[in-house]
Amino acid sequence: MHRPKPHIRVMQEKEMLDGYSRLQQIGPYITIPRTVERIPNMKKVYILEERYTQIEKDNRLLFQKITNIMNNKNINFNKPKRISSLNSRKRNELEQIRRDNLILFRNITTKKSQYSKQQYDRDWSQTKQYYYNLTGQRPSTHKNKALIRSFEF
Repeated sequence: MHRPKPHIRVMQEKEMLDGYSRLQQIGPYITIPRTVERIPNMKKVYILEERYTQIEKDNRLLFQKITNIMNNKNINFNKPKRISSLNSRKRNELEQIRRDNLILFRNITTKKSQYSKQQYDRDWSQTKQYYYNLTGQRPSTHKNKALIRSFEF
């Protein structure tokens, strides 16, 4: 039934395994250096770095100006700066621009928010109803699940 392997076969297998282990321990005779993936163009990197720092600086200055304007509520458009060296046509154009800016500023500052929570909830329930109609799913009856504002995909 179960015959043991012949002794010669066992010895051959042992020698083979020893040979494999010795081959794995031996390193290559010549070591090949790893290849460099890609050397970046340093000039291009430097130019991009300079550009990004300039953009960040400009953004920071612009942000400071905007916050200063938003914090300063005492803007007086009624007393424009006198521009004396321009001819009458340019002066009239600048006056028209100043008036338009004043109108825009007043519209922006007096405008109230259009956000309505009730309208948002109605739109959301209608969207859920459309979803249930399209997919054939029914809304769950559990009260807590009705409060979840996302679909279960």
